[in-house]
Amino acid sequence: MSIECALFGFLAADAESRTSQAGKLWVRLRVGVGKDDALQWVGVAVFGKAAEAAAGLKKGDRVYVEGTIKIDSWRGGDGVEKHGLSVASFKIEKTHQIGRNRPPKREKPEPVGSGRERAERSDYAPAGKAAAFNDDIPFAPEFR
Repeated sequence: MSIECALFGFLAADAESRTSQAGKLWVRLRVGVGKDDALQWVGVAVFGKAAEAAAGLKKGDRVYVEGTIKIDSWRGGDGVEKHGLSVASFKIEKTHQIGRNRPPKREKPEPVGSGRERAERSDYAPAGKAAAFNDDIPFAPEFR
């Protein structure tokens, strides 16, 4: 049985890129979810095309993760049984890109200008300045 999950969090360390025995890239992350006393650390393994994007993530980056979650159990060095959360993810996105993480600014398009400037550049005559009316209608039959 697998449980689908989606979470927002921040990275505890830079992404660790690994290669599987089959030669495919995967990335290991430690993601902090929650605040203060409710903070939980979740181990995330990212696979597929998402792993390529996740490989460039750095400590402190905020991320959105979707995947399947499970609870891991193990005995620590002190003999005490411990538990933790892990997620196998095929979708991860970087969010909250501010400060040093902000993407480069895009160039702004040229301003369109005022209505009058647009009207002067237009092929259509503005109201009140209609083109001279041509009375010849070439397709009309002549009556005599």
